[in-house]
This record gives sequence, C-alpha cells and structure tokens, in this order.
Amino acid sequence: MKNIAFICWIFLLILGCSNQSEIGKKMNCSPTTYKNTKQITDFNKNFTLNIPSNWKTELYFDNYQSEIFTADTIKQLSETYILAASFNLGALNFDKDFHHLKDSVLSVNNLKITDSGNQTFQSKPTFWYVTKGTKNNFDYHRFTVITKISENTYFSAYSEIYGDDNIEKRICESISLLESIQFLE
Repeated sequence: MKNIAFICWIFLLILGCSNQSEIGKKMNCSPTTYKNTKQITDFNKNFTLNIPSNWKTELYFDNYQSEIFTADTIKQLSETYILAASFNLGALNFDKDFHHLKDSVLSVNNLKITDSGNQTFQSKPTFWYVTKGTKNNFDYHRFTVITKISENTYFSAYSEIYGDDNIEKRICESISLLESIQFLE
C-alpha cells in the first residue's frame, strides 16, 4: 500500500511541475512536444528558440531588432502557421498610448481582437492578444505576444494562422515553441 501511495505522490509531483506558461494555461493548452528540434539563435544573440529541424527558418536584423521567422513549409498553409519572434530595442509601456497604437494598427488591417490578456511570460510583464480578419482572401488569425524585458528592450512574437480549422490547436503549438525561449542577456 505504501508503494502505491508513493507512486501516486510521484505522479502528482510530475504533473504539478509543468513548464507551461501562464498564457498556455489561460488558453487551456496541452503542452506540445516536438521531436528533432534545433536551437536557433537570433542574429544579435539575444535569445534562442527550439524549432523543429525540418522547418524553414530565416533570420533578419537591423539597428532596432533581431528576428527569427519559421514555418513548417511541408504542410499546407491552412494546416500550419508562420511564427515570427523578435528582440527589439525601445521603451515599452502597456499604457493607454500602447493600446491606442495597437488598436489603430488592428483597425487599419481590419483585424478584430477575439481574446487578450495580461500575464507574465518568462517572469516578465506581457500583453497578448488573438485577432481575426482576412488576409490575401483567406480567413486569418493572429496570435501576438509582447513582453517587456527591460526599460529599453522588449520581445515580441506572433503566429499567422490561415483558415478556420484547428485555430486553438495551432495557437497552442506556437505557444509551446515560444515556451522554449531562452533570453541570453
């Protein structure tokens, strides 16, 4: 009987020790495990992400940001998503000016927020949102995460999701990839 109680205790301990982010929990995501991943470092060496090794990945940088773009190009666009993650220089405050600018950009692109929240991500203040609209004549969803890293830097990421099938699943898959991030500074 003690062995059964010990095994149950270990099982509960393992289940309770999830690395799932607050955003993943809020979105009711089940953690996704990817096999055969490779660690990608952004050009300016500010962060790393673990990306499936068969995905196409591109790096971009300029004086203000360093980005990783990645997607599973083997699948149809309506079955996968495009993930972009960037480390940005600049001050960020989640104040009324921030939300006014965000709302203006969304309005110009005919996108409507369907869900949003303030959670921590990697122990840092974060605002996230999901939008829906049309892009290139396709139904389009976008999951965006913006995290304040320091007074002069922030991290942003988004998933572009085309079509209307498995939206939540694809958002959760992208959250799982983002949960692998390691900030290097």
